[in-house]
Amino acid sequence: MFLVRRVCKVSNRANVPKTADLLTKICKAYEEEQGRDKATIYIGGKATPGKEIVVCAEWTQESLGELKVPTGVPSSVMENSPKLVALIDSYEIEFYEVATQEKIDSWIS
Repeated sequence: MFLVRRVCKVSNRANVPKTADLLTKICKAYEEEQGRDKATIYIGGKATPGKEIVVCAEWTQESLGELKVPTGVPSSVMENSPKLVALIDSYEIEFYEVATQEKIDSWIS
């Protein structure tokens, strides 16, 4: 299993709520139209300590092969992505392998 995190860096605090709203709409479109696992949206650095302000979406998936969009990009994603890009300074996608005990045991042996 893998954890995927989309990190949006935001320098203008006033843009944080709208960024979170758009990221929520984008993730919801993938969840509803392509069955992706539910994303958690969270904010760092606005009301919490942090080096920078970020709005993140995080979800899990069984394989990284699922990143290939089987039915194309949902129309609401096409509509909301440019709005999101206009509010943020940058974004990146991070990938992590979830270290279950079973995986850890297989790596050790």
